[in-house]
This record gives sequence, structure tokens and C-alpha cells, in this order.
Amino acid sequence: MKGQIDMIFTPKPQHTKILLGIFGIAAIAGIAIFINTKTRGDTQTAMSDKSPSIEELQQEMSRIAQYEFEHGCVEKNERGQDVFCGESKQEVDAAEARYNAAVKASTMPDPSTQQSDLNAIRNFIGDQGLVLEYSRSQSPANFDVGVLTKLSDYGDEKIEKPEAWKRMVNIYRATKEIENTCQVYEYEVYPKTHDLIEVRVVYPDNYQGKCTKGDLFSPKTSEAKIKEVGQAYLKNLGLTQSFTVTPVDDMSRWQWKWQDADYKLSDGLVGRSAVDSKPTIRIFISSSGKLLQYNNTIPLFEN
Repeated sequence: MKGQIDMIFTPKPQHTKILLGIFGIAAIAGIAIFINTKTRGDTQTAMSDKSPSIEELQQEMSRIAQYEFEHGCVEKNERGQDVFCGESKQEVDAAEARYNAAVKASTMPDPSTQQSDLNAIRNFIGDQGLVLEYSRSQSPANFDVGVLTKLSDYGDEKIEKPEAWKRMVNIYRATKEIENTCQVYEYEVYPKTHDLIEVRVVYPDNYQGKCTKGDLFSPKTSEAKIKEVGQAYLKNLGLTQSFTVTPVDDMSRWQWKWQDADYKLSDGLVGRSAVDSKPTIRIFISSSGKLLQYNNTIPLFEN
């Protein structure tokens, strides 16, 4: 079941080991010996009267994560992933919080845009009292149309996105956990049209790496109930397309999908996901009747 969840979730990024740092060099008997002389204090960005830039905070976050990964507290969570613990987690979390706060402040939409975005989310969920927090603005997670260049015969390739196909979305998070889980919903809204583009499940920033609650797939409910939940979301959106409804992964989840089969990207352009080659709407509901994911790329193709 965890493998199925991995296909859907966009979890909190894991800091990877990066070979950065300051090294002292000593030559003994003609052999160069590299000695890591960096301490925890050296990883902090020097503060001045001028606030550090986003780039400087990102570099600081990488330095701290690298140092703590090599010298600090790291353990395995229930999914077998390396996660920081103890004082190391506090250091990394603090650096990430500084970076996220700077990004949030620099991309914060105006109040009118935020209100329209929040209305779109609340209408979809069917809860006008839903409490949400602005997170950041960035490119959509599942929309990457561009020109594909093959770099080698081993599958290496790159995609270059023309200016006309670049999109930005505003991202919001629910403050309340999904019932009987440790996850929350994260929402992408396209500010040009205030259409809801994607809903996904993520771990909140304060997640400790271990969950003693339930999950999104249990207890199982009836097929009729699952279909009732899916249809309710589509009704909230006012969609009129004809959807194909199919069970997926041994009926652990159900998919509603509509796609414009006649649409074709211009010559030389390709999409990189299941929903950006053609205008697509899809929704996944779990075997327990919980929303797993929603995508609507129609507005991204039109604007």
C-alpha cells in the first residue's frame, strides 16, 4: 500500500547529501589529506544589517542539511527514509523555516487574489469555513510542456519550456489534518482564472516522521459510497464533461477521468506527465472514500 501512496503524494522534500564545505589540506609523505574543519556554527549565514536574500538562505539551508546529515542525528522513519532527529532536526527545520518565510513574503498574492483563490478551494471541498494558509507560488507540479532534447542513448534528456508555456500557480495548505491521518491537503490555484488546478496529499511542516494514526485507505467502504464521494466533488465544480470511472490498483482507489482526445500539442512540444499532453481532468478517491488527488489542466492549456 505504501508504494501506491508514493505515486500520489508530494511529500516534504528530503535534504540530500551534497559535497559542500570548507576543507583544510595537509601534505604528509606526498599524500594530500583532506580534513573537514567545518563546525555547526560555521554553517550559519553571517547576519548583517541587510536581510539575506532567498538565494543566500537556500545556500544556508543546504549547508546546514549537509553538515547535520554527515555529523548530526539521522534515523529511519516508518517508510524507511532517512530523516533528521534531535538537535539536527531543530537546526534543519529552523533553516528551512527562514527560507520558506522569505519565499512566502516575496510571492504573497494580493488580498483580492487570495480571496478568489480560497473561494475556489472552498467551493471544491464544499466547506466555506475551511481554514487555509498561503504557502508559496511556483510552477505547477504536473504541467511541464516544452521542447524535449535527447542527450544520450541511455535515456538522458532535458526539456526546455518556451516562455509562452510557462505557468505559475498559488499554493495553499489546509491547517487541519485529514481525518484519521497525519497528512493535510495542499492546493494549487491558477491565479489568472482562479481555477483549482491540483489537490494532493502532503505531510505538514511539523511532521515528526512517525504517524500512529490511520491512513487514507482504511477502513474500506462500499463502491457505492466511493462513487458518491467522487460525484460530489465533481458536482461542486459544476463540471459537465462525461467521465470514465475505473478502479485502480486492485480497487484500492477509483479514478474519474476526462481528456480532450482531439487536442494535439504543436509540433516539437511534449508533455511530461499524465495530465499535460492533453487537457485533462481526473480525480482519485481511495478505498475508504477519501480524496487522494485532483487535477484539472484545462485552464493551463487555454491561458
